[in-house]
This record gives sequence, structure tokens and C-alpha cells, in this order.
Amino acid sequence: MLTEIINFVRYNLRYLGHPPWDTGISPPELLAFIQKKPPGRALDLGAGTGTNLATLANAGWEIEGVEFAPIAVLAARKKLKRQGYVANVYCRDVTMLEFLKHPFDLILDISCFHGLSRKSRLKYLENLNQILAKNGTFLLYGFYSQGDSELGVTEEEINYLDARYQRISRQMGLDAGIKESVWLEYKN
Repeated sequence: MLTEIINFVRYNLRYLGHPPWDTGISPPELLAFIQKKPPGRALDLGAGTGTNLATLANAGWEIEGVEFAPIAVLAARKKLKRQGYVANVYCRDVTMLEFLKHPFDLILDISCFHGLSRKSRLKYLENLNQILAKNGTFLLYGFYSQGDSELGVTEEEINYLDARYQRISRQMGLDAGIKESVWLEYKN
């Protein structure tokens, strides 16, 4: 619980300025995915200021987003409205998604999961089973953790996903050329 409170304050303060993770550009992995898949219903978990929601909407996807930083939610709503897109962007906790009408054909998470507490990540993964459509795709990007660090996607969590979904790809990399990261694509 303390981790979530600290994150809430920290992320909201960062969104008062220009956080380094909010580049305003969708990653090439998402762009490649939407070029090869027909549009459907998409959910962006940790939607930030709505950049990826706008990219998905531009490609014909029906979009919804969940973000816990109110400042980012307001920015996302404004961005999407200005671009002419209709979308629900909820200011909620990504581990409590009972309110959503599901399933979703795509669940996108770019740098949300890896910042949750271990307990919250377990709940998140359990929710994923309920909201991802049959033949739906889960795209996950996050820092990679090989140790006991609270921050980062662990091999144990990747193994959990591997046991429940068909892994399409796993790409290791470096975030900003510094921190080890992982891109994962799964099909339900």
C-alpha cells in the first residue's frame, strides 16, 4: 500500500512537468502490431496522456484507457477530444477493473505493470485472465528485474504469463540505453 501511495504522489508531481517517459510517440512495436492486426477493442493500462490511445484510435480501434494519475487522465481526455476521438479514460487503479465492459482484443501496458507492488502485480495478472478476449493480444513493456528489486518484470511473472498464454515474442533491450527492459507479446 505504501508503494502505491508513493507512486501516486510521485507520478502526479512528474506529470506537472514533462516526465521523461511521456515522449508523445508510440513505440515501433505497437505500430508494427496495429499494421498486422485488424482493429478491435483496445484497453491501455497506464494510459498516461493518451498518446497510444490516439495511435490506436487513428488505426480504427475502439479505445479505453485506465490511468491512476489524475493530471495525466485530464491530459489524455483533452488530447483525444482535440483529435476528435471518443474514448473513456478512467482515473482508476489498474488492479480493480471490474467496472469495465470486457473482453478486449488488445490489452496494452507500456511501463505500468513494472511499477506496481508485487501484491498488486498478482492481482493485475489475475484480472488479465478475465478481460482479455479469446484470441486477444497482451502487449507488455517494462523494466526487467533479475533480482529482488520491487521495480521490474521478473522471470517468475513471465513464467506465469507463459503458462497461461501463447508467447508470440520476447525482446530484451535497454530503456534509454541504461536499464534492462523487456517487450512481451502474448496471444490468449
